[in-house]
Amino acid sequence: MSYVTLNTAASLTGLSKRTLWRRIADEHLHAQSGAEQGEHARVSLDDVLKISRLKLTPEDWEMVLDADAGEAEAECDLGLEFLIQNLPEDALRWFRESATRGYPEAMHQLGRCYIAGHGIEANETLGIEWISRAAAAGHSTAKHLAQYLMDPTRPPMQPAEFEAKLDAIEKNVVLKALRDTADPA
Repeated sequence: MSYVTLNTAASLTGLSKRTLWRRIADEHLHAQSGAEQGEHARVSLDDVLKISRLKLTPEDWEMVLDADAGEAEAECDLGLEFLIQNLPEDALRWFRESATRGYPEAMHQLGRCYIAGHGIEANETLGIEWISRAAAAGHSTAKHLAQYLMDPTRPPMQPAEFEAKLDAIEKNVVLKALRDTADPA
């Protein structure tokens, strides 16, 4: 049986740790034997997934375990799952965790959330900072976004308009990369 921390269980379910502890006491949620009643408590992933707000496939379970273990790429991927499933506040937690470990895609996504105001009040300055960090760490799309963001002639925009412009830049970068790598035959 696989187990995750209480913090991950709270993130996946949207329940408070206090509520999770009540479910453990009522035996609706199984804790790892010998688990301390504290930050190191671990609960059954199977039980957590039954009450999770995220719709995850069995293929996603390894990602959850890896994210719970602090693997930056998996944390970012889990953040993307939250974002895709319209839970941006929870996505932010995972993007922050991953970004602080130096994962460029998480920095990029965190910057995009700040710029667009996904899950947090829009903050262009923090968004630019995170996208610039991603660019400095080698994220190819972020490099193009940072170039645009640092342009002193860039007009001011509302978050939704700003997000649409960044989406267009990303789309062009991806399409160019696909064209450049396409097999001419």
